[in-house]
Amino acid sequence: MLDLLDRPLRVQIVEDERIVALDLRSGLEQLGFDVVGIAANEPDALRMAETTLPDLVLMDIHLDDGSDGISAARQIRERLAVPVVFLTAYGEPETLTRAAQAAPYGYLLKPFELRELNATVRMALVRRQEERKTESAQRRLQLALESARLLVLELDDGDNKLNWSGQVPGDDLAGLAATRGLGGLLAGLDEAGQQAFDALLQRGEPIDLTCRWQTGDAQARWLELHARRFAAEHLIMGMVRDVSARVERETRLRQALVVFDATDEAILFLDADQQVLSCNPAFSRMTGWSETEVRGRRPEDFLYARRHGDQPIKPGLGSRQGEVMCCRADASLFPALEHLCAVLDEQGRVGHYVLSFSDISEIRATQYELRHQALHDPLTGLGNRLQLQEALHGRTVRAPQTTAPFGLLFIDLDGFKNINDTLGHDCGDDLLIAVADRLQALLRREDLAIRLGGDEFVVLMHDPGEDGAAVLLAQKLLNAIAKPVLLGTQSVSVTASVGVALYPQHASTAHGLLKAADAAMYEAKARGRSRAAVYEHALADVAAAHLQLEQGLRRALELKQLSLHWQPMVELGSGRVLGAEVLLRWQHPELGAVPPHRFIPIAEATGLICPIGAWVLDQACAQAAAWQYAGQGLARVAVNISVRQFEQEDVLQLVRTTLQRYGLAPERLEVEVTESLFGNGAAMRRVLSSLRDLGVRVSLDDFGTGFSSLGQLKSLPMDRLKIDRSFVSDLPHDASSRAIVHTIITLARSLGLDITAEGVETEAQRRALLAMGVSDAQGWLFHRAMPADQMEALLLSSSQTDHPPTAPAG
Repeated sequence: MLDLLDRPLRVQIVEDERIVALDLRSGLEQLGFDVVGIAANEPDALRMAETTLPDLVLMDIHLDDGSDGISAARQIRERLAVPVVFLTAYGEPETLTRAAQAAPYGYLLKPFELRELNATVRMALVRRQEERKTESAQRRLQLALESARLLVLELDDGDNKLNWSGQVPGDDLAGLAATRGLGGLLAGLDEAGQQAFDALLQRGEPIDLTCRWQTGDAQARWLELHARRFAAEHLIMGMVRDVSARVERETRLRQALVVFDATDEAILFLDADQQVLSCNPAFSRMTGWSETEVRGRRPEDFLYARRHGDQPIKPGLGSRQGEVMCCRADASLFPALEHLCAVLDEQGRVGHYVLSFSDISEIRATQYELRHQALHDPLTGLGNRLQLQEALHGRTVRAPQTTAPFGLLFIDLDGFKNINDTLGHDCGDDLLIAVADRLQALLRREDLAIRLGGDEFVVLMHDPGEDGAAVLLAQKLLNAIAKPVLLGTQSVSVTASVGVALYPQHASTAHGLLKAADAAMYEAKARGRSRAAVYEHALADVAAAHLQLEQGLRRALELKQLSLHWQPMVELGSGRVLGAEVLLRWQHPELGAVPPHRFIPIAEATGLICPIGAWVLDQACAQAAAWQYAGQGLARVAVNISVRQFEQEDVLQLVRTTLQRYGLAPERLEVEVTESLFGNGAAMRRVLSSLRDLGVRVSLDDFGTGFSSLGQLKSLPMDRLKIDRSFVSDLPHDASSRAIVHTIITLARSLGLDITAEGVETEAQRRALLAMGVSDAQGWLFHRAMPADQMEALLLSSSQTDHPPTAPAG
């Protein structure tokens, strides 16, 4: 430890009289001290001490702003263990009594001489240095006790009071450490422990034993006790250690010994030359050898199955144990766990040996089965994810220099979920089994087929040569998978998408290779499915961008990066605002404005659309209610709800509670859904009907671009059809678009549905739609989507005129 007096001492001054403080500073510096700072009040003194950590603080008692130097000294002492010397003009008994509470290292009355201050400061620092030595020794002792897991017992020989220190016991010994009297300790000890303490107290006999301790309903513990009486100090000192685990192990060993002696293990008694003297009946039952047949022979000559080149076991070995392969009398083999132990005579020489062994055939068979189960998919019998990890680890980590190139084919079935949902999981399992069998039939012995889970498979292709061989195998697998499969009475066909990645061409690590194959598989799906794609490094950039958007989207709600824009829906003839559709916007801090067509599919795929959709509904209803109360309410607020929300959430309850939360009239809310919702018509019919019963209107967005049938459209409760912008954009010149729009209008009228045209951007489109009988529309011809404040201004201007302009607004 560095001696404080071997370097310039760092001193902090706390004095409210500036001249006195500066004079004191000058004197200290003449004495060779380093003054780290001057403070005039208690808060500054505390902050300075925590920042500079001086060796000593010179403290006035009465400070600026009514501060108390004694309070500051006490806090510095308690928080930082820095010594404090009082420099004050006050020496009254009351002041001295209060100052003593701060345990100062000196107390000088003003005025004082510089040499008196020097002596006081240096003696205070010497005292502090000695205290540190004591504290260090105490800390080392405490660490030693803790490392040995010892609890120190101290018993006053006069009043029988107990004190405990050392290792803080766990919960199991908390009651012991809480015991403050000898009677309480003895009440928990067993008879041996009580007698040992009685002998110590009565006759001074030391305690060195292991005994049992228990109090109340707590679990019994075993304690190792060592205690001595020190008459001169009138103390009994001892050490206590919890040895419950050791006692339990010893008990189990004794029990195991009894079980071993009584077991059906084969036992041979051998002489000093390891020739058989006798055997137990279990040996004859296990091997088929009788005692007469083996007496006088060495086990090395008849018991062990040796491979060519194995070295024989030499006599004279003291002991050995391990797994061996044994021969029965009928020449059959079995694995055994043997133990050879030498029995020594009184002179320490080997008198004879005991050889015991047990048949572990069932254990090895079970281990093999467990190993097989751990590495194989229980449904298909293919390898599982763990086996893939081991195979990739062995090739890319354990022996990368000797590993031949190999290919990884990532296979994902297209449309498997529909089969599961339609025909049931049993049929889905049958399909997976059929696919697995087809994969196995096309692979070489050195190739490996894996089922990752669900409908995802991986093929590890040994030494594919060029990527053309891997692609050729991928195409064969695609053709095999696409063949019809009979599931019950129904013939079903599925396709697959395959991603191909090669080691080390595309990645040098197991994780990187699997990631590359996965990216290639998604590229195959993006190209239309039912095909294979080879990994390209550009796919990594796409995947990285996708991941950046996904991770950013997960934080967007929390960081308030999402906002709502409002696109007015107007009357085609007059331009009067009829309502507005709520559109989601995302302002990324690095990417800027991210268009919805980039992040909405990611939100759908990851399930983030559910919390985001709930937030959009909440914000839209809150704003609409605010406008409603201000007298500028929209007659219709359209909010899109994703099919994932209908699948994973109680949409009816979500809408109901949101409307109630803000007091928004249900008839002002219009829920927009897409045709992808029609996949589960019966369930959706109930939800949509309940929404309409609540008073909420339902519209079908982007009509004509999905796969809905007229039967579904007729049966599902709808209020409005929205004509997709793709049909409106070619009006009025494209005859096909005119025919489609005219058909949609006729269909909507026949079903009693309202109509809104989307994406109206030109005057010619407006006139064409008007001519065909469409009265509602939205699009840039009228208004772009706008923030809430601009929408509010538009509502205010619309309320002041009966004929708002129809020109574009922004």
